[in-house]
Amino acid sequence: MTKTTKWLLTNCSMIDGWSDSIIENAFIKIEEGKIIEVQQGELKQTEGFEVVDCTGKYILPGLIDCHVHLVWNGSADPQSVIKHEENDRIVLEAYKHALDTLRLGVTTVRDLGAPDRTVLHVRDVINSNLLAGPTIIASGAPICMTGGHVYYLGYESDGADEVRKNTRKVLKEGADLVKVMATGGIYTKGEEPGSVQLTIDELSAAKEEAQKKNKKVAAHADGLEGIMNCLEVGIDTIEHGIYADRQALEIMKNQGTFLVPTMAVMRQLTSSPDIPAFAIEKAKQVVEPHFNMLKEAVQIGVKIATGTDCGSPLTPPAYYFDELAIMHEAGMSPMDVIKASTSVAAECLGVEDQMGRITSGLRADLLIVDKNPLEDLNRLREEKLIMKNGVFVG
Repeated sequence: MTKTTKWLLTNCSMIDGWSDSIIENAFIKIEEGKIIEVQQGELKQTEGFEVVDCTGKYILPGLIDCHVHLVWNGSADPQSVIKHEENDRIVLEAYKHALDTLRLGVTTVRDLGAPDRTVLHVRDVINSNLLAGPTIIASGAPICMTGGHVYYLGYESDGADEVRKNTRKVLKEGADLVKVMATGGIYTKGEEPGSVQLTIDELSAAKEEAQKKNKKVAAHADGLEGIMNCLEVGIDTIEHGIYADRQALEIMKNQGTFLVPTMAVMRQLTSSPDIPAFAIEKAKQVVEPHFNMLKEAVQIGVKIATGTDCGSPLTPPAYYFDELAIMHEAGMSPMDVIKASTSVAAECLGVEDQMGRITSGLRADLLIVDKNPLEDLNRLREEKLIMKNGVFVG
């Protein structure tokens, strides 16, 4: 990384993450990792700043992925890769995956499931500035029923008391939020995505304990009954939401519940015979209803935040951009896709006062791209300058 404390980015076309149009002839002042001024027009004071002329370029906030698994490597069967590894090696591999993500321009991730405190340790090392990396917001080990969805990553819990105990445990370990497994899923053998797993009483216990610590709760929720259970107890974000119907989506809109659809991973799960056969068969059944659900969510106006499930089978970090393309395909405008990946994602994570927009006082997490991504979102895949906390990523 290039270390300079004061930057001045001039003459740019700015997509600030929350406005509906491009702001032309803008300049951005950055000092000690934060944006200190954003204006249009001529500069009055440049002394002491390293000037970067961005004429002809576009600047937007660093991208956010609201659903990743850093311990997984995106191979055909990533859990089998770490199944017998010691936690110290898993931590190192998770850090590598975090760096891979940052180098794509994804400057913040929310990790929603990792064994023990593995990703929490990676987060802490990055936060202490010992190592460079993206901002990591992490749930630690998810709360699941015994033998439930990806039980091998989480704390198995049966009954409201055990859920309460393990929720308190994961929060004591330093989790930024709580992840619950409300239904079955694709990548666990012997269960169906539509099946209910945690009960309303169990979900309520997790939500109550999270509220005591002012933390959000994210729910893996594929099936309709499980989604409705989550909405009844006030879960903050619905992950996947495959079988949400119009009623569920209307409730989500009215309650302000966020949907993190993770579309790309479902398509990837059908793409290779190397993926476990049980996962392929289940994935084939959900791809169409999942996409139809997303189209309806867009039409209704549900708050949609970008999340990929990257790390999952055949979905390494670069598939972030496939998620953006699918969101656009489902009816979101390019600007709305960018908002879903910046300001809306930041609100979903509860960090809208820190990142997700280009405005004074927020972190200087920025991308400088050569071409207008509103004309083609695929331009975000191309080579770009990436700034994290006011430092250019090398």
